[in-house]
Amino acid sequence: MDLVPRTSNEAQAASARFVREAWGLQGAAYIVVILRYFSRIRQLGWRKLALDDFLMFAALLTYTAETTVAHVLVTTFHGLANNAITDTDRALLPPHSEEYQLRILGSKAHVAGLLLYTTLVWLLKACWSVYYARLTVGVHNMRMWVVGAYIIMPATYMACLCVAIFKCVPFEKQWQIYPYPGNNCTPAVSELQTVFVMVMNTVTDFYLLAIPLPMVWKSNLTWRKKFFLLLMFSGGFIEMAFGILRCVCILTLGDTDAAQSGYWSVRESFVSFVLTNMPMVYPLIKRFMEKSIISLSGGTSGIRKDGVSGQHGYALDSTPSHLGKGGPRNRVVIGKSNKHPLSDDTLWGSEENIVSSDDGKRVRGSWSSTASSRDIATTDAMAQGSGGGRGRAVSVERGPDSIEPQNSGGSGKKGKPKGILVTHEVTVTEDVRDASTPRRW
Repeated sequence: MDLVPRTSNEAQAASARFVREAWGLQGAAYIVVILRYFSRIRQLGWRKLALDDFLMFAALLTYTAETTVAHVLVTTFHGLANNAITDTDRALLPPHSEEYQLRILGSKAHVAGLLLYTTLVWLLKACWSVYYARLTVGVHNMRMWVVGAYIIMPATYMACLCVAIFKCVPFEKQWQIYPYPGNNCTPAVSELQTVFVMVMNTVTDFYLLAIPLPMVWKSNLTWRKKFFLLLMFSGGFIEMAFGILRCVCILTLGDTDAAQSGYWSVRESFVSFVLTNMPMVYPLIKRFMEKSIISLSGGTSGIRKDGVSGQHGYALDSTPSHLGKGGPRNRVVIGKSNKHPLSDDTLWGSEENIVSSDDGKRVRGSWSSTASSRDIATTDAMAQGSGGGRGRAVSVERGPDSIEPQNSGGSGKKGKPKGILVTHEVTVTEDVRDASTPRRW
């Protein structure tokens, strides 16, 4: 006797919606990963990809497997498992019936999906840990937190695996139909596993958030930059919210809809996946938006790929031909080795630097080493003030509170650098004005 319940049109429509949602999110995840690797390879070259780049590829494969399992669970096994069935129906259900076999296969799919979900979430946490390790290099007291992450993340992952494997002994009891195996052996609605994974997920997310947020809050950044960074790094709160929502939905709706575990696992995985890749993808989005705004406003970017600005601009380390040999040669240098992680060099780029402190003050024991636009303008004004005589090269050295230009010509002694030596080239644009009009900088 075939006891497989006839799926209503409403249930079929819900399954179809979930399939579209799941693979739509999967496609978006592929796009995000492609953008990540494009950005990373463009900045570093493929030979300098870091550990988190390879972990992200493993996470992508795991995410794909998780979505595939959820798809099969909903479409092929009709969301059935060894739960959501009364004891009487268990006793009456023939072992060779279609429903019996579907429930066994559905329970196995739930076990596989939960293991894939846990593996994916902790792979993404590993990506964050490696990223923060690079981000906090040279920051006072941050090394201890990163080392702690390297210990806590594997330990909590192994704990989750142990709960998934040993919560029900023997292991194959997790797809037993009759007699009722107990809540711990029903993988779709296991309270122990669901709550334990949620707690471990929340605790580790809080720990990871404790690495960048205090560092950003105590930095000497502008409030606008602080707000932006705090917003970016606070994505972990969204992950926690989805993890808690997944737990609540499984425990409250699991007995009426066994596929709830698959639904919310896929959704939370997508949110975590996108947020983890956001620091690498953001530079591309930012550049695209800036170019779009400039294009719509009818302006030009002003800087070409060769480092020389458009129209009348010139690179600081070169002398424009129309200025002659006596024109100013300006070079601003920033030493990469002494950079504070919260600097403006790459903005989530190859060195994982984000924003700079424009005032050059100490940020938790380190110096911010990015020259601000005000510093560059000051340097260029000093060079232009030398007149049309012999050109001079002006180097900028950043001290605690000032920038000290040093004349390469003349008899003055060359002082020992007091601050960080700037090595990045910057480009300024020269305003063409009437010769009788005084030039302002």
